[in-house]
Amino acid sequence: MFDLTMEDFDLLTDEEFEVLEQEVGRLTSCWKVSNTRGGSAIYWDDQRIGEKRHEYMALKHPSVNVEAEMAFRNKAVVDSLEGNSLIHPLTTPVIVVDKTNTKCRAVWRSIGVEGLSKFREKPQAIISLGSVQGANVLEDGEWKRLWGAWLRLTKNEYHAGWVESMVPTNTRPPLTPEQDRAMLGKYAYQKDEIRKPAPEPPHDDTWEVWSDETDPSYQFINL
Repeated sequence: MFDLTMEDFDLLTDEEFEVLEQEVGRLTSCWKVSNTRGGSAIYWDDQRIGEKRHEYMALKHPSVNVEAEMAFRNKAVVDSLEGNSLIHPLTTPVIVVDKTNTKCRAVWRSIGVEGLSKFREKPQAIISLGSVQGANVLEDGEWKRLWGAWLRLTKNEYHAGWVESMVPTNTRPPLTPEQDRAMLGKYAYQKDEIRKPAPEPPHDDTWEVWSDETDPSYQFINL
């Protein structure tokens, strides 16, 4: 569609040029959303807690509970940051921007390494594979994250392997196995189960099927 010469541009009708301009705008938005989510992933690292940072969350959106979001960011889940790290780069983005170029849905895969020391004990080496899904919206001319966070697919002690080891998400107070399975570990690998195909990446018709940006249904169409 974009293999056009200057002569081709001269031959475009006003309507065709407008369609082309909109498509370029949406492609540019995909790049900006990737930068937003990438920056957000970098600041998710425990070592960044307390740093002055760029705001990546759409705090002005009516669906966002700002008080709860700030409380979550400041809640400690380890005694000390010494020996702890969360390094989760994002890969293979699938991003679908709506026709108004003001909101998008996306899914990334994320393979990461972690160091976990809850109570100042020797850190545990962890390797993990997750999925980062969610929606982004345009707020004050900038793409911001509306909802969606890292969802565990595998998370294991490095030498044990994910078949024999599944490390639950670290919280305070700790989640019971049942709570973890119902929440952050809902779609995690289990050796005695057929893994559920979720979250599903957004399809091209996602905004025609689910117009509300707060609706997460697109992730679960194959369940």
